Amino acid sequence: MAMTSLTFDPSLMESFIRFGYDHYQGDNNWIPPLMRDLRAQLSPKHSFYQKSGNRHRHFLATANGNVVGRISAMVNGDLKDRDGTPVGTVGFFECIDDHNIAHDLFGSAIQWLHEENGINRIWGPMNFDIWHSYRLMTKGFDQKLFCGEPYNKPYYPDLFQRSGFEAKYAWDSVEITGRQALETMITRGKSRYELLLTRGYSFETFNVHRYEHELRKLHRVLCKSYSGFLGFTPITFEEFAQLSKGSRYALRPELSMFAYNENNELAGFSASFLELSDAVRSMHGKTNLISRLRFLNNRKDADCVNFYIGGITPEEVAKRSGLGRAGFYFVIDKVLKHGYEKLLLTLRLKGNFAHALLWKNDTEPQREYALCELNL
Repeated sequence: MAMTSLTFDPSLMESFIRFGYDHYQGDNNWIPPLMRDLRAQLSPKHSFYQKSGNRHRHFLATANGNVVGRISAMVNGDLKDRDGTPVGTVGFFECIDDHNIAHDLFGSAIQWLHEENGINRIWGPMNFDIWHSYRLMTKGFDQKLFCGEPYNKPYYPDLFQRSGFEAKYAWDSVEITGRQALETMITRGKSRYELLLTRGYSFETFNVHRYEHELRKLHRVLCKSYSGFLGFTPITFEEFAQLSKGSRYALRPELSMFAYNENNELAGFSASFLELSDAVRSMHGKTNLISRLRFLNNRKDADCVNFYIGGITPEEVAKRSGLGRAGFYFVIDKVLKHGYEKLLLTLRLKGNFAHALLWKNDTEPQREYALCELNL
């Protein structure tokens, strides 16, 4: 086996990118990322490579002239653990089911991070930061994949563990089906919602006719709400807008919400999307006219809502106002009024207040994920 390191070598990078598609060939559950977007992430023009203090190195493993694995080692100058320790990451990891090859890939990335960059704590999988793809699927390989869900071969957790990583943080996703189940789930939130209205709180849906204005609001309140979140790093509005482009066709503005406190200050938010995995999967990673038509044709059959992200500001958390429950009621009530009876609550950090939103409908999560850590 041979190991090659690279940064932006065009011919090697094409092999790096292509391996991911070849590796999952025949896996009908996999949602191929758009080739255009992946090439942009690995291009020198991507925002990560433009920031001072950021560094990276890709590694490509080959055997008998064939690519058998890949990995990227990244140093994000803004990424620190809660105790202030700088954190390096390993991402874009794909490998055949061979512990020795995986061990060499991880070893090359770890050596570069530690010996050339002084990094002693490493997280993975994580591409750049939490604004991009991260986390490892550990449960749910028998479930239909949703858009934005971490996905990998079932043997990957073992490869990480055997290379010295431990699962440090965990998330899960749960699917709730049926009108009665959804109505039961928001019973407690209704009374909180009505109480907050009497106190001067207000709730508004996303105004798609003022898309950039609303996106700026979302960027502002999201960054404030998530400022204490694990691995949070600052992101400019321009970067946020670029990341949001791909989800615009899935966003359901009438099911997304901004919440204001009694002083008319933005205090919370949520964003809901149509679950378009079939539509995106039908594009086969391409963006030509035929692929776009396939997407639009499959989009009309979507019948599930993904409650993808939500939060409240630190000031609102300190007040213990119950705004999270109230906002959840506001959104799910609209989900039901629009005729949807299938809901995904996705990527909930274990122990987070989002788990309490289910109240009496505490369904066992069908999917679980982990972020792994290695300390040197």
